[in-house]
Amino acid sequence: MIIKAPAKINLYLEIINKRSDGYHNIESIMHTVSLFDILEFNEICEDKIEIICSNSSLPGDKNNLVYKAAEKFKHHYKINKGIKINLTKNIPMGAGLGGGSSDAASVLLALNKIWKINDNVKNLEILASSIGADVAFFLTGGTAKVSGIGDVVVKIKPKVDTEYNFVLVKPNFGVSTVYAYSKIKFPLTNIHRIDRIINTFEQGLLNLDAAKGLFFNRFEEFIFAEYPEIKQIKETLESVGCVALMSGSGATVFGLFQNEEKKDRIISELMKHNWNFWIASSFKVK
Repeated sequence: MIIKAPAKINLYLEIINKRSDGYHNIESIMHTVSLFDILEFNEICEDKIEIICSNSSLPGDKNNLVYKAAEKFKHHYKINKGIKINLTKNIPMGAGLGGGSSDAASVLLALNKIWKINDNVKNLEILASSIGADVAFFLTGGTAKVSGIGDVVVKIKPKVDTEYNFVLVKPNFGVSTVYAYSKIKFPLTNIHRIDRIINTFEQGLLNLDAAKGLFFNRFEEFIFAEYPEIKQIKETLESVGCVALMSGSGATVFGLFQNEEKKDRIISELMKHNWNFWIASSFKVK
C-alpha cells in the first residue's frame, strides 16, 4: 500500500495561554496542501517494525514518529505482525508544515486497513493524540479549527468547494518548535478572535482581499526578530501580490495567489534568492 501524506499550513494561529503542564493552548485553522511525503507499506514475516527513510538524518527507531505510530497501533490493537515502511521525505523538517505528524497519521490510516481493524476515525483520533499534537488533524485533513494543544479538531466545511493556490517558501534552515514556544512572552496583547475567518471560509468568501485582514500567526512577532530572513521572505511574497503568512512556528512562509500569470511572476522573483520553494494547492484527504 502506498499513501501520500500531505503538508499543512496555518491560515490562523493564536496562542491562548500556557498550561500548568508546560504545553500551550492554541487556536488555529489548518489547511492541507499538495506537498507530500510518500509512505509505502509491506507486511513482513517477523513481528517487528522496520523503517527505511530517504533522509538519512531521520532515525529509524522510536524517535521517529512513523515508528512511534506503528508501535502504538500494534500495542493498542494487540497486533503480532510485522511491517516494513519506506518513507520518502519531500516535506522539509523544521518548516512548520507538519510533515512528521502527517506521516504518523498516514501510518494509522494504512495499518487500520492493512490489518483489517477498520476502526472509526474518532477512535483513531484518540490514539493519534497520544503520538503527537497535530496527528489527529491529519487523519481527515482538509480545513479544520484546531485547539487545545492541537488535539481538538473540528472540521470546517465551506458552502463553496474552492481550491486555493499557494507558494511555500523556506530558507535554508529550520526553526525548532520548542525553541519558538520558549520565545513567547506573556501576557499577549490584542488577542485575536478566530470566528471571523471561520465564518468567511464557511461562506466561501475567502479571497485575497479578505485574507489580508484575516490571516494571522502570533509566532511572527517573536520569530521575525530572531530570524529576519523569514520576515524578508514574507515581504518578498507580498511585493509580488501574495497574501503571505508564516506557517506554524516557521520557518516556511506561504503566499496565497490567484492565477497562472501571478504564479510566473512569483517564481521569477523567488529565483533571485537562495530559498527553497514549492507551488501547491488545497488538498483533501480522501
